[in-house]
Amino acid sequence: MGHFAPELGTLDSPDLGFSRAWDSITLYRFLRQLPADVQIIHDAGDRPLRWVEPSDIDDPTGYLVDDELILTSGYPLVAHIEDQQWVDQFVARLAQAKVCAVGFGIEPYFSQVPEPLLRACIKNDVTLIQIPQSVPFAAIGLAFAQLMEADGAALLRSNTDSNRALMRCVAQNNPEEQLVATLSQRAKCSVKLLDAAAQERFSALHQSSMPLRAELVEELFNQAARSETSSQFALLREESATHLAFPIRASSAQGQAPLLGVLLVSFDKDPSGFDHTLMATTLGLLEVVARERAMVSFTSAQLATSLLTGSLQSLNPAQLKLLNQSLGKNTRKPLRALALIAKKSAASTEGDRHLAHLRILLDTELVSVQDGNFIALSKIEPSEAQFKKLAKAGYLAAFSHPLEPKQGSSEGFVALLAQAKGLIPQVQEKQQSMDAAGMARTFQSLLPKEAGRELAQAALAPLLELPAKRRDLYLQVLGSWLDSNGSWDETSKRLDLHRNSVRRHVSSIAQILDVDLNSAATRNELFLALRFLA
Repeated sequence: MGHFAPELGTLDSPDLGFSRAWDSITLYRFLRQLPADVQIIHDAGDRPLRWVEPSDIDDPTGYLVDDELILTSGYPLVAHIEDQQWVDQFVARLAQAKVCAVGFGIEPYFSQVPEPLLRACIKNDVTLIQIPQSVPFAAIGLAFAQLMEADGAALLRSNTDSNRALMRCVAQNNPEEQLVATLSQRAKCSVKLLDAAAQERFSALHQSSMPLRAELVEELFNQAARSETSSQFALLREESATHLAFPIRASSAQGQAPLLGVLLVSFDKDPSGFDHTLMATTLGLLEVVARERAMVSFTSAQLATSLLTGSLQSLNPAQLKLLNQSLGKNTRKPLRALALIAKKSAASTEGDRHLAHLRILLDTELVSVQDGNFIALSKIEPSEAQFKKLAKAGYLAAFSHPLEPKQGSSEGFVALLAQAKGLIPQVQEKQQSMDAAGMARTFQSLLPKEAGRELAQAALAPLLELPAKRRDLYLQVLGSWLDSNGSWDETSKRLDLHRNSVRRHVSSIAQILDVDLNSAATRNELFLALRFLA
C-alpha cells in the first residue's frame, strides 16, 4: 500500500479533512425520518448524507459537495426527456460529483418518475427517490436540519462524558497509560505514546485498526518532532487509514520548547469532529502529566547539584552511580558544568518552568539556580548545533572543560563551575553560547572585551587626555617598555630612541599616571590595559 509523506497541520486548521458532528447521518437513516410515501425507485445502497439541496438547473455539479441529496422537480428534463443520451449525461455528471441520491418530485412537470431518468440512474448506479406532491422540499430540508441538531446534542453529551473519563485518568497511578487506553476506546482508534527518543511507552490497538508499520512510525515521529509548536501535528493518509502525530512539549513559552514525546493516533476512517476534540483534550492532559513528571524532585536535584559543586569531598560507589543515573543516557561521555542565562524572550517564564525546560534540554536532573543564573551538570557536548538548539529554546550557555568523574574523588566540580561561570560576562556581551575548551585559557580571556576596554580607558585616562602626538608617543613607549620587561636598551632598540630619552619618557608617564612602575602588580595592570585598548 503506497503512502505520501506526512503533511503539517494545526489543531485549529479548518482544512484537515475532519468530518463534522453530523457525519453519522446516512441516506437510509434520513429516509426513516420522512413520510412512508417517499419511496426508493432505484437503490444504489446506503451512503453518508452530508447535505440536502434543491436544484433545477441543467448542471448543478459546480455547486455541490460530496454525498449531497439533490432534490429536483424535473424541470431540467422537460425539454430533453425523450433524449436518453442527454439524460444519461445529466445523471453521469451527478454521479461524478458523488451525489448521495436524486430526489425526484412528482408534479408540476411529471406525474411519475420518467423511464429515461430511471434507466440513467440504474446505468450510473445513483439512488433515485420518488417524492410525492404531499411532501414539499422544504419539509425534507427541515427534517435533515432536525436530524443534524439531534446528532449535535448527542455529540455534546458524548463529548462531555468522554472528557470526564479522560480527566479521571489524570488522578490514576498510571495516568499516561490510562489516557492512551481511554482515547483508543472512546475514539475507536489505535494509539501509541512515544518518548522523546521515539521509544514506545504505552499503546492501545483498536480491533478495527491495523498496527502502524515501523517506517510510518518513524516518519510521523520525525515530522511531529520538527514542528515549531505544540498546536502543530503531522498528518498522513493512506488508502484506508488516517494517521496523526502530535508533539508533546515541555511548555508553551516563547521559542521551541523541548520535546517530551509524541502521541500517534490511527483511524480506519476520517476522524470526526468528536474524535478531534478527544485528541485535543488528551494531548493537553498528556502535556500536563509530562511536565509534572519532568519537574518532580526539584528540591533533591538542586541539593545534589549544590553538593557536587560545593562541599562534597569524595564519591563512594553508590554516589558515583547516582551521579551517572542523573546525567541521562550519554553515560560514556565526559561531564561538563554549564552556566545558562535566559534570553529576553524566555526571561518572563517562571523559575520552575525554566528548570523543567533545562532538565529535558540538557538530559540531566542536576539543574539549579545560583547567583541569578542557571547551573547544570550534563554530559551533552558543546557544538554549533547544540548552541542553536539552546538559542531556539531561549537560552545562552557557557560550557566548561570536560571531566571524567571518578570513584573516591569529587575534585574538579568546583573548577568546572568556575570555568562556566567565568564565561557568563562574555556570553552576555556577545549574546552567544561559548565553550571554555575552545578558548585560550588566559586571565585576559575571562574579561569581556567591552568591559576590559572601559577599564583600560579609566586606567590610562591621564595619558589619553594628552595632545595626540604626545599621547601616541607615550603609549608606544609604555607598551614597548612593558613588553621588554623594563629593559632600557631593548626598548631603545625597538623604538630607535636614545636610552636616556626612554628613561625620561617612562619617568614622565609614571608621574602623569601617578603610579609606581617598580611595582609588578602595577606593570601587569598597565600591560593588560594596553592590550584591551588596542
